[in-house]
Amino acid sequence: MHGSSGHTDRWRRLIRLADALERPAVWAGHAVSWLFLPLIGIVLFDALARRYLRKFEFVMESDLHFYLNSPAMQDAEWHLHTVILLCALGYACACNAHVRLDMLRGRLGARGRLWVEFLGGLFLLLPFVAIFTADSFDFFRIAWEHDETAGETNGIGNRWIIKFFMVLGPGLLFLAGLSVVMRVFVRLFGPPDLAHETRTEAISARNFSAFN
Repeated sequence: MHGSSGHTDRWRRLIRLADALERPAVWAGHAVSWLFLPLIGIVLFDALARRYLRKFEFVMESDLHFYLNSPAMQDAEWHLHTVILLCALGYACACNAHVRLDMLRGRLGARGRLWVEFLGGLFLLLPFVAIFTADSFDFFRIAWEHDETAGETNGIGNRWIIKFFMVLGPGLLFLAGLSVVMRVFVRLFGPPDLAHETRTEAISARNFSAFN
């Protein structure tokens, strides 16, 4: 009994490590969700300003139309879009929210679907994201070293900030993907009584949907 308990504990430690690996992605996903509020505000103000406000006579006379049509405001929109998208990738992976389009998956049994997830994560997702992250670091480094700007007199400068998220977002996705691979590994090869702790029931379900 003691040997069996120790064996189970080793597998449980692997699950705890998977929990720790996904935690930054989950935290980042929760954090950037608040950016939808300023994004909505900026988009609404930009649309109203372009359609209505800049046509007022006092706006034209005081040259305020230049600020209402500011490249900085447009930069802020796509910057926030980029941050939200990139930082949500890892969160979606950790929560099994990515849509799966595998036509063969539904014909497989539970273990077959787990094997698809395990091999796909190990040989497709993780290598691709690792290469993408490494290449993105060069974009960030060049922008940092050359102090890249927007190229507009009133646009948002310091382009290295937004390009940093090209490294951070995929990096978080890599950690979350590794966490999923580890969970599926425990589910496939570990003790059956730990299946629930791996949180892979949705992955092995035949009728899995990202919207369940």
